Amino acid sequence: MIDSQQVKWNCLRRFPPQIINDPQNAVFRVKGGGHIGQQMFLTFLCAERMIQKKTQAGQRRLIAFALLILLSMLWLLLTACQAEVDEVYKPADYGTGGSRFALSLAKKYPTRSAGSSQERQAGDLIVRTLKDMGYEPVIESFSFTDDEGNTLRSRNISVTLPGQGFVRTDEEGRQTRFRRQVIVGAHYDSYFSAGTVSAYQQTTEPAPEPSPTSIPTPTPEPDSGTVTPRPSLWPTQTVEEPVPEPTLLDYDGIHDNASGVGALLTLAEKILQEKMGYDVILVAFGAGEARQAGAHAFVNQMTREEIQSTDAMYCIDAIYAGDKVYAHSGRNSLRGNYSKAYEMRRKLYEVTDVFYEHELYTNNGYMLYTNQGNFDVFREDINASVLYREWTLTDSDYVPFDEAGIPIVFFESFDYDGKSLDSLKESKNPAFSTSSGMIRHTPFDTTAYLQMIMNQRRSTNRQQDETSESIQDTDHLTRRVNNTAFVILEAIRKGVHDAEVQTEPLATSAENTTSDH
Repeated sequence: MIDSQQVKWNCLRRFPPQIINDPQNAVFRVKGGGHIGQQMFLTFLCAERMIQKKTQAGQRRLIAFALLILLSMLWLLLTACQAEVDEVYKPADYGTGGSRFALSLAKKYPTRSAGSSQERQAGDLIVRTLKDMGYEPVIESFSFTDDEGNTLRSRNISVTLPGQGFVRTDEEGRQTRFRRQVIVGAHYDSYFSAGTVSAYQQTTEPAPEPSPTSIPTPTPEPDSGTVTPRPSLWPTQTVEEPVPEPTLLDYDGIHDNASGVGALLTLAEKILQEKMGYDVILVAFGAGEARQAGAHAFVNQMTREEIQSTDAMYCIDAIYAGDKVYAHSGRNSLRGNYSKAYEMRRKLYEVTDVFYEHELYTNNGYMLYTNQGNFDVFREDINASVLYREWTLTDSDYVPFDEAGIPIVFFESFDYDGKSLDSLKESKNPAFSTSSGMIRHTPFDTTAYLQMIMNQRRSTNRQQDETSESIQDTDHLTRRVNNTAFVILEAIRKGVHDAEVQTEPLATSAENTTSDH
């Protein structure tokens, strides 16, 4: 004889107590909105009552078989609900806003060189975008001298989000409340000036346009903000034919550094929804291509207390077209005898932790590397040879912060897989062979050309791995912009490693504020 109570318990013990105790009203809810409602439990209870009423052996077998089928259906539904839970969370699911801004910035102001009228117009676009998000940007003008000795002016554009502050508890239970800050920045100017492009145009014969019959009609991705290029930049129908190379007439600085600004503004939008412990300062630097003039001006106006209270500066530069995305520590973390200062690299390791914790390669097809060079570089500043690992000789807006002793994390795309400095390049793609694999500061930094190259790469990846089609279909620029912004956001969220975030915002008065580590 079937023990109906035992059958009932064996089934119901898989569910939460609130369902067992109140099956009439309980709804088993899971993240994402999936649910198993009371109708299923009433069906189960009816089957259980039928077992109690039917005493004939044949009927008992029939009901037991029906109950087995019902339990199988319940198991399948629970499995489906769990699958729904797994599908709900997708890190860096930020849409295309950041990449579309980068494309728009490059298209509207391609020669936004340091101190130029286009740079000023590009800055105005950034200001309007930040205001549309709800910020009140602070605009700080500064002057600098270019390579010809001319004095020019540019602007830094910044916004500040006050954090909750932190509290640290010592071994005796005493608490210290304090504030700390981080800075995230990217320069918005480009390398080539309008004068350089104009001079090139006057001295160079225009390249012949290919035959219209050999040019395919590009199909832009939905809502990708694709900029329609001039026809000569699109590949011909014959794959074996060489890809036409861009010239200075095509240059727009999408890689260096519209892509970095796109990530910065993506972060600006998403961080508004968060409650951080850190005070967060976001800066669009002017004149980054003029030996980081904007970043130097920013650091020069910081007080000693502000520098000491800054736990990290995250710098985003040219993340689009290089073979791999890297995160670096600063040169201020270097020590002699092949050692390093761990505290100066802690924020770098937090960034890589975010990458692994959220499985960004598996979920999004995004890889984040650190330079793992296995050769020495002599540093005059410390008069010693150091291992070229987890840092870079590539300069960007992090330099003045690094020199001020602030821990930095520098994001760029490159390829550091080599045995010497001379073997390193941005890309090993043959499409950039005439510039020895460099994209920054070359005509290859062109939206149409780079979109074509990256689309070809995605097409090859899709053929190799059909199971990850949804990942491969993500626009390359969007993927790098969103995931880089996500990594920085989550790293900032980690806060101070030995303190907790205040539950209530900490006042900014001197008596409640300290820069103590």
